[in-house]
Amino acid sequence: MDAAEAAKHRRAFSSGILVPSIGLPKGKTKIDVIKALKRARRALDIKPAVLAYLEHQICMTQAEDWEQGRAPVAYSRVKTLAAHFDVEDRTIRNYEASLARKGLILWNDSGNHRRYAKRDETGKLVDAYGIVLTPLIERFADIEKMGEADAADLQLRSSEIGRIRSLRRVLSYLAEHAHAHDLSADVTCSAEKLLQRIPGRSFSKKAWPTIAVCSLRLDLESAIARLKQALTCVLDQEISAQAEQGFRHQYTEDTRQNPVGTCSRERTLPDGDEVIGQTEPANAGGMEKGSRGRAQGPDVPTGAQDSQDTERSGGATGIEHIRFDQVTDVASELMRELIAGEAGQGRGNWSSLDSAAATAAAWIGVSPSLWAKLRGEIGSAAAAVSIVLVERRMTDPDNPISSPGAYLRGMLARAGRGQLHLHRSVFGLLKQAQPESGLT
Repeated sequence: MDAAEAAKHRRAFSSGILVPSIGLPKGKTKIDVIKALKRARRALDIKPAVLAYLEHQICMTQAEDWEQGRAPVAYSRVKTLAAHFDVEDRTIRNYEASLARKGLILWNDSGNHRRYAKRDETGKLVDAYGIVLTPLIERFADIEKMGEADAADLQLRSSEIGRIRSLRRVLSYLAEHAHAHDLSADVTCSAEKLLQRIPGRSFSKKAWPTIAVCSLRLDLESAIARLKQALTCVLDQEISAQAEQGFRHQYTEDTRQNPVGTCSRERTLPDGDEVIGQTEPANAGGMEKGSRGRAQGPDVPTGAQDSQDTERSGGATGIEHIRFDQVTDVASELMRELIAGEAGQGRGNWSSLDSAAATAAAWIGVSPSLWAKLRGEIGSAAAAVSIVLVERRMTDPDNPISSPGAYLRGMLARAGRGQLHLHRSVFGLLKQAQPESGLT
C-alpha cells in the first residue's frame, strides 16, 4: 500500500476532491463565513480552540479563492500551525478530525502529508494540497440559519432566566406569608421544593436546555397563582371576621356611621386614629375634595413639608404630573394587591402606596440604605413610583432587569442631573395594553 492510499485509511485523514466551488453568495466574503461560524458555534458544537484554528485557516486563504469556479485551500504545515497555537502536532490533527466529522472541511492530501500549493498567472490555485474549505461555501446558507436560530434561542433563554429570577423572589415572598398564615402543607411544601430546584448562580445549557428553562418558568407561575389564591381565601376570611366598629365608611353619604373625627378634612391612616402629613405630590390629581391642604401635626412644622417636597419631588422627577390612579393602573397585579393590603378596608392613597413600596423594595432585593437614600433624595412619592416601575420591569417579557438595586441607582443618578422623568415612564406604560397579570 503506497503512502497516498495509507493516508486515506488514517482515522484523522480522508481525501477530498479539489473541484471548483459554486462560490459564496453575491456580496459575501470570507469574513462573512467567519461571522456565521461564530454565531453558529454552539449549534455546531465547535469548541473555542477549534473555532480559532478554523478562523486562522480561513484567513490564510485569498479572497478570490471563495469566488465561483475556484476552491479555498489552506496549506499551512501542521508543525507551523502547532507552533502558532502553542500546541502539539497531534492536537492540530484532532482539530481537523473534529471539523471533518462535522462536515466543515475536507482534505486534498499529497500522500506524504506535505501541504503546498501552486498558482497560475491569474492567482488561481491549480495544484493545492491541504485543508479544503469548500464545504463552508456549500453550507454557508445553512450555517447562517443555524446562527440565527442559536441567537434567537439565546435571547429566549436570557429572557426566561430573567423572569425566573424575578418569579423566584415573588414565590419566596408568598411562601413566607403562607407559613405565617398556616396554609396547607401541600401548597407550601410544593413551593419550597420548586424554589430548591432553581440553581443559585447560573443555568448551564447542558443541565438546563431551553425547554427545561421554559417549563420551570411555567411551574413558577403556576405555584405563584396557587399561593396567591390560597392567601386570598385566608385573608378574605380574616377580613370578614373583623368587627365593623371603628371602620371608616367612604362610599356612603350616611357619615353618622363613621367614628368621630374620621370625616374631617384631615387625611388619616386606615385605622382612623392617627393624622398623617399629606404625602401626595403637589398638583397631583386623585385626591378627595377639600384635602389639598396638608395636615399640620406636631412633627410637621408649618410650611416646611411643602417646600421640601416641592424641591425634592418637583421638576427633578416629574412626580407632580402623576395621579395616584395612574400609578395603580401601571402597577403589576402583585403591587396592586400590596397597595390594597396596606390600605386595609379604606381607599388606597399615596400613604398606602408608600408602605407597599417599602414592602416590595425589601423582597425585590433593595437594601435598606438604598431605599432610605432614594426617599431622602427624590421624596417618598417619587421613590414609591420608582419601585412600582422597577418591579414592573423585572417581569418584562422582552427586556427584564435582573438587578433592581443597580437600576434604582441609575435612576438616582439621572434625578441628580434633572433627567429622571417618571411621568413619561408612567404615561408610556398607560399607552400599552395592560397585561392580564403583572407576573407575565
